[in-house]
Amino acid sequence: MKIAVTKSRFFIVLVLAFTLILVMANGSFATPKFKFPKVIADKNPLHILGPAGERFTFVKTGATTCGKYVMAEATVPPGGGPLPHIHHYTDEWFYFPKGGLTLEMGSNTFPDLNVVPGLNAPKELLHMVKTTRRSLFYGPRYYVHGFVNNTKKPQKLVFIWTPDDAKVGITNYFKEVGQPLPDPANPPAIDPKNKALFVSQGTKYGINQSSDFYQYVNSTDYKFPTGDNHAKELLALLSPDVKGRQTKDGVVSCK
Repeated sequence: MKIAVTKSRFFIVLVLAFTLILVMANGSFATPKFKFPKVIADKNPLHILGPAGERFTFVKTGATTCGKYVMAEATVPPGGGPLPHIHHYTDEWFYFPKGGLTLEMGSNTFPDLNVVPGLNAPKELLHMVKTTRRSLFYGPRYYVHGFVNNTKKPQKLVFIWTPDDAKVGITNYFKEVGQPLPDPANPPAIDPKNKALFVSQGTKYGINQSSDFYQYVNSTDYKFPTGDNHAKELLALLSPDVKGRQTKDGVVSCK
């Protein structure tokens, strides 16, 4: 019996060690493939070029989801992606249809908008992961996070932020700091003025946005936490716009 138990423990340790080696080798965790539901898009979606290079199509906004959430599909160019930042008013999901992007997330929370790592609090250790096809990650408020496209081709990413009302909406933030995108296939050059607004106007929307990668960060590793991606909560949030919301005279009813 002791021999059998010893062999079993040895096998478990061997599997764990092999998994760790894989993670350290390529910085990637095997995440369950998520089937993203087909959401009924708004008739005239908003197209914005983000200061971090993303070409956003706002498929849904708080105006048509009763303030519950905003959903944006983005194309991220090589080298694109926001520097580390913290959301104080919204939670966020990241869905990677094809993978290809590197996601970054800290371990500590910064619930006070006036307490900023590197300024009046210790800098963060950022955990990184190379995302895989159809992977879903949840980013709760108060955590330092960001992402980057380290590949040589554009990559797709779907964002969901919740909530999205007039007071704390991400939609209004990107309207203010981004650039209109009449032709998403031919984006203009990013204006330095918009890059400055990306940082300076963030706190108005509950966002601490760094202007340098190591402003909030002291080091990085590839030990990304494998926590709950809150897929059930996301599906429940999107459900009304999968089925189709009730409208009155073409206006969404939020009663």
